[in-house]
Amino acid sequence: MLQPFEKFKTGYVSRLIELDKLYLVTQTYNRAGGTGIGNKIPLILSDYDDLGLAKIHYKAVLNDKYSAIIHLARPAHKEKLVYMTGPDSPYEMYWAVVKSKIQLEQQVNKKYKDKMRAYITENTTWRLEKDSGIRPSVQLIFGELFIVIKHGKQVVRVKFEELEK
Repeated sequence: MLQPFEKFKTGYVSRLIELDKLYLVTQTYNRAGGTGIGNKIPLILSDYDDLGLAKIHYKAVLNDKYSAIIHLARPAHKEKLVYMTGPDSPYEMYWAVVKSKIQLEQQVNKKYKDKMRAYITENTTWRLEKDSGIRPSVQLIFGELFIVIKHGKQVVRVKFEELEK
């Protein structure tokens, strides 16, 4: 299972504050798949500079028992996040950012090309020639990784986990 996101480090907290990204939404991170140390619970953080957008994300994952909004301007929230990233925390924290979107897209195209073609064949009316290209790109929506596949002027968005099956 591809795990593209950065592990969240305590040092990122001050950088997020500098960037005015004061709102973080937490949720269970199923893509961590076995990268956890011991029995740590994998969580992913999505950052926002707008509380309204953070609330929309939070409402979308409300059924997740680990969903929350962390407000970095509140000392108690900031302290809790620092604890959550520490070695004694029961959590393994990831941040919904990638080092290189281009590199990730190239990796997806190389490793999942056949699965993308199979998905297109089974779920669209597109007629692909054997040598015709598809242009995948990566999107993150509410902490979920999506692949956007373009062919000509047509576009389809697929949850990445659908391609991994």
